[in-house]
Amino acid sequence: MRVFIRFCIPFLLPFFITQNSFAQEEIGLNPPSLKWNQISTPAGKVIFPEGFDSMAYRAAGIMAYQRVNDKSFIGTGKTKRIPTIIQNQSSLPAGFATPAPWRNEFYITPPQNLFTGPVPWFDYLTVHEYRHAQQFYMANQGFTLPLKVLMGQTGWLLHALINQPLWFREGDAVTSETLLTKAGRGRQPRFHMEYRAMRLSNYHFNYEKANYPASFKDFVPNPYRIGYYMTTKLRRDYGDSIWQKVVYDTYHKNPVYGFNRSLKKHTGYSTKTLYNQTVKELDSIFQQTEKKLSFSAQKVITKDPGKTYTNYRFPHELPDGSMIILKDAFDEIRAFYKIHPDGSEEKMFVHGIYTDDHVMFAANNEFMTWAESGFDKRWINRDYSIIKTYNFKTGKTRKLTSKTRYFAPAPSPDGSKIIAVHSDNAGKNRLVVLEAQSGKLLRELPNPGNPFLAQPRWQHDNENVVTIAVNNQGNSLLQTNTQTGETRTLLSYTTVPVSRPFPAGNYVYFSAGFTSIDNIYALETATGKIYQITSVRFGAYEPTISENGQKLLYSNYTAKGYELAETALNPANWEELTPVQNTDINLHEPLLQRPGNQDITDSTFRQNYPVKRYHSLTAGLFNIYGWFPMFGNNEYGAEFYTRNLMSTMRGTLGIFYNTNENALGSKINLTYAAFYPVFELEYGLQTRRKAEIRTTLETTVLEQEWTEKYGLAGIKFPFRLTQGKYRTNLEIGGAFGYYDIDFVPNAETTGEEIATNFYAYKTTLNFSRLLPQARQHVKPRWGQIAQLQYQRAINDATERLFANTVLYFPGLKKTHSFHLEGRWKKEEVQETYRFSDNFIMPRGYKSDPFSKIWVASANYEFPIWYPDLALGRILFLQRFRTNLFYDRSKVELLTTKENLNSTGAELFTDLRVLRLFSMTMGFRYNYILSDTSTETTPFQFVVTRFELAN
Repeated sequence: MRVFIRFCIPFLLPFFITQNSFAQEEIGLNPPSLKWNQISTPAGKVIFPEGFDSMAYRAAGIMAYQRVNDKSFIGTGKTKRIPTIIQNQSSLPAGFATPAPWRNEFYITPPQNLFTGPVPWFDYLTVHEYRHAQQFYMANQGFTLPLKVLMGQTGWLLHALINQPLWFREGDAVTSETLLTKAGRGRQPRFHMEYRAMRLSNYHFNYEKANYPASFKDFVPNPYRIGYYMTTKLRRDYGDSIWQKVVYDTYHKNPVYGFNRSLKKHTGYSTKTLYNQTVKELDSIFQQTEKKLSFSAQKVITKDPGKTYTNYRFPHELPDGSMIILKDAFDEIRAFYKIHPDGSEEKMFVHGIYTDDHVMFAANNEFMTWAESGFDKRWINRDYSIIKTYNFKTGKTRKLTSKTRYFAPAPSPDGSKIIAVHSDNAGKNRLVVLEAQSGKLLRELPNPGNPFLAQPRWQHDNENVVTIAVNNQGNSLLQTNTQTGETRTLLSYTTVPVSRPFPAGNYVYFSAGFTSIDNIYALETATGKIYQITSVRFGAYEPTISENGQKLLYSNYTAKGYELAETALNPANWEELTPVQNTDINLHEPLLQRPGNQDITDSTFRQNYPVKRYHSLTAGLFNIYGWFPMFGNNEYGAEFYTRNLMSTMRGTLGIFYNTNENALGSKINLTYAAFYPVFELEYGLQTRRKAEIRTTLETTVLEQEWTEKYGLAGIKFPFRLTQGKYRTNLEIGGAFGYYDIDFVPNAETTGEEIATNFYAYKTTLNFSRLLPQARQHVKPRWGQIAQLQYQRAINDATERLFANTVLYFPGLKKTHSFHLEGRWKKEEVQETYRFSDNFIMPRGYKSDPFSKIWVASANYEFPIWYPDLALGRILFLQRFRTNLFYDRSKVELLTTKENLNSTGAELFTDLRVLRLFSMTMGFRYNYILSDTSTETTPFQFVVTRFELAN
């Protein structure tokens, strides 16, 4: 029986998954004015914006090298050709590979926090994402093929995700980037810092918790890290081809969870045993390193956060002795705080929406500067990085720039200017000098060779700035004169990662990974000598100097998050450092001597592929790639999907069952989003649809059946209005259609009053304004949602008006939520056709036809337990939470009016299912407060979320 169940899981599992897992990717990514070209290469077609030929050639060359030379995974040296899209409109660093539909997408803006280390962003991105493409290709065989025949590319994706653990996919990709570049993440102390802190602080988690991070209670490093350790360890101990053997057997000999058995066959390790052996080896390395350390004196400024993982970052001291910092925690979104000299904390305001990959701020004694995301109102990929300022004296915040791509702004000491990095959508990087009061561009500084520039800071002379530069040789520290543009090298290019330079006096302070642990160093600008200032346990970052110049302030990492610390500056006691990197995590080094594991960052590649125009508005509009089950508000079924590579058109063919009406239906929907507005076409068919209507005797409810066909043509105007700390969206739409209704007679009615066909129109408005949630928040602490829909038949009585609103408020504690919800519906229900019904009744009451109904709900929701309990590989229980509710409703039908009121409680559990899906399920107890003829139910089982977790 166990064998039968294991064999059936990959074929039965899709029937329990929602459309949200796959179908709802954004479309309408880029403006139609953007011109696209393409080249055809051995690795696949590369599609890129006009003018990005050299970047396309480089992506093609790197992928071709991996395809032919890196045989550690694909033994034949060949991978299925994959379309690759180079995206230049977004200011966010990102990339992905997916089989559904089969493609890579590379977003070219590098991260200001340099999390990839001293490696050119595009080289790193190409290596990492193409390795994912190779992993997916290896999944396209054996037992995957029946599922692919049944479900198309969605079946391919599903079987890949089931059988290749997340830690393996990401860890293996990190191994590739570490071997094929000079300084991938596997060589960086910061990459190992979180595991070092976790293990040495006795946070020892089991395999399920450590490898599939889902905890609301404890910080668990993402699976890139443990995956890197596990995959590299096996390649070191069993040879480069070990994962090829394991994955091949996974898909040919074991249909589900075969990865574990294949691994055991070839190594003797189960996944859990491999994890235990790996962390045992890490513990030994970490402990040996710690025994050799002599820690520098420091004073911790911030309070112990207790059990809640909390970060205090980017300290800056003001003349009154207080400090401005950025703080975030599991129970709090990122915000600016002032820490007073007595240690008390004062919240100033929430930081605007921005990716972690760019976040930082800088300050002088007058004001501070930072960058946030700005968004195009229509095009998903076109966003910006804008500058904001806050004046310490007036308490006023200003938006200094709009629709710019300025990163890492820093004010000059005299407050007259701001330096920032300009990374444009042509792939060029320059320093820009702005007027501090107006944001006016004063000058752009030359950047010969176009290295990536990051984290500039002014020197005390208000004329020179210090910046990190990254190219194929590594990273360096440059001094640039903002008047002449002349550049001087302070620290030569090196593969030792450096970050957060802070000039003060005769030195530039910075964090660097010369040893196994990142520490703060001082570079003497006159001599080039480097001195180590701190020696900490896990990592020291973001140095600044106190107002009196006598203390170094910095962020010090611990297993509970970043704390703020200070240490005295005594240059006379500093010892000069020999700038050679010496780290303790060297799992990759034995692999460097093996064929195919050579650095590609200095390589040049073929540059003469013929360039052709790619017509993004029309190319490959119909690309049916699979189907997947779905459920929504009272509708369950399955949808077939089509989506073109450039995400300008999406289509679905759906078959569904409406539980409110007990009716089976189908519909075809096409959405074309290449222009403004978005155009939609829909055709639907419902056979023997059932709906409850009222007869002229208003107390009588009749279950009426009919079949219907309809066609709709519509337009939508989406507006992305996000700015500052709220995610804000507005969509206005309308549609016009034709309905053909065939009444099914029964003994109680002749059906004469029901129209056989009519024209109808529909208008919709959807609005949301939501504050982002911290990890432990059960709901947004502030937010509003509003929906309005009106449908009416022309020259017929059929009509429906629906409205819904939700208001979110903070609860008594940071993780609690109080929210109010109101719903209202008005429609014709007496002996007439009814539009499809998905109205949510007051809890405890079953659907019933009324001409008017309004529902007002009050909810108080809060977490009660974070168990972090694994039930084998099947379930991982993350959180239990309770919602206490009161629903008040009034219904009307002509002269009849009554109340439908209820109260009760909901118990939800958030859990991870089969290591692959995130799910929220629960039980609801309804206490009915009103005597009514409407059917009621005291208990309900509910599923509110079911989506892919990795």
